[in-house]
Amino acid sequence: MNENYPDDQFKNDQQNNYDQTVPEAAPAVFSTGIIEKIMSIAVFPICFIYSYLFINDIDTGYINEAAPEYMMKLINTRNTMFGIFVILFLVMGEIFYWKRKRSWESTAMMIFVILGAVSVCFSVGSVWDTGVKIFFTHLFGVYWVLCRSGRLAKGETSNLLPWDGITGFFVMPCKNWPLNVRTIITIFRDKKKRKANVTTLIVILASIVGIILFLIAMSFLRNADAGFNSAMTAISDIFIFDIDFDIIPRLFITVFFATWMYGLFGGCYRETEAQVRNRGDLVMGFIEKLRKVPDLVWIIFIGLFSVFYILFFVIQGKYLFNAFIMKLPQEFTYSQYARQGFGDMCKVVVVNFILLWLATRTSVSNSKASKTACAVLTLESMLFALIGFLKIAMYINAYGFTPLRFQSIWAATVLFFACICFMINMLSGKKTMRIWFYVSAASLAVLCMV
Repeated sequence: MNENYPDDQFKNDQQNNYDQTVPEAAPAVFSTGIIEKIMSIAVFPICFIYSYLFINDIDTGYINEAAPEYMMKLINTRNTMFGIFVILFLVMGEIFYWKRKRSWESTAMMIFVILGAVSVCFSVGSVWDTGVKIFFTHLFGVYWVLCRSGRLAKGETSNLLPWDGITGFFVMPCKNWPLNVRTIITIFRDKKKRKANVTTLIVILASIVGIILFLIAMSFLRNADAGFNSAMTAISDIFIFDIDFDIIPRLFITVFFATWMYGLFGGCYRETEAQVRNRGDLVMGFIEKLRKVPDLVWIIFIGLFSVFYILFFVIQGKYLFNAFIMKLPQEFTYSQYARQGFGDMCKVVVVNFILLWLATRTSVSNSKASKTACAVLTLESMLFALIGFLKIAMYINAYGFTPLRFQSIWAATVLFFACICFMINMLSGKKTMRIWFYVSAASLAVLCMV
């Protein structure tokens, strides 16, 4: 080595040469497939059709034939558009996940979605109001996406069903909220002129937002002053240019739901099953960490509930158990006997299920004594549901079916069946709650057509 060449300088030059020959890895460029690009645009007209649901606050369940013609036309348009939206929603899902084998769960949920849409679109069935049927169809639709894409926490309906619901309605859409915009950007992106195209797109989006805000401000001013409204009307007549200001809120609804819906579809499309399973495992791990409560604590609490319910049955036995022999107490009419306490007893069953879930999920060991206490409380819950069912059955036997009585019978039946499934699951470990879910969902969808 040359004595005039300092050792430190030699090392620095060597390091510089290394840095020049081994460049740093470039960050991965966000890329999308043709299906994603098409759907990122198509989702906007689809959600514009969906926005028809929000054009008026009419409760269609209470509209009769005497309603004005324009109102009936509006309702029919809204219901028809909802049916069209559901068809496009299902088509969008099938396009996204066409490579994935269809499971029996996704087929079942698709049938439930179609039944809900048909009942709304053609005004079929009177058990549920139109707004309620639309709500049920939303629930079926989101769960169908999770089933069709295979993005359930355990790959199928499981005890993580509530978490799957949270995933479908919140986790996937919110986590992938900007996915739609990012996908649209890739349509216009060119490797050589990427920055220019992104800038152009941002300018276009900013201009659209500015125009919308201007139209909103103009709408407010027209409503605020009749003279100004007349002047603007005259100006628009001169230029043969009329603005439908009712469409502006629908545009906002369209953008919001398009972003939400693409976040759901695109998120399920891009995320792997392993990522979804990992989140499910984290939830299960968190639940397992809750097993800190000694069994004796829950045995005491459940025992207090059970003794209290036994006391209730003893005091009210003659009144309550008349339903088993279909005998109406003298001081009651059928209507009074059926309605009094029905809703409260159903709520008690729900409270019992919350208590049972906490006891089985947070007990340290789930001993035989703990399971016995839970079984007793479950039997009492079954008794509450059965009494409610028989009271409504007496009412129906006397006066026939009505939508409200159908709902009551369905609720009592679902709760009674839930008690049976929970008991089997707790004692044998079989996945009976999955059966309960699909029986309940199927009966709910069928009632939309009744």
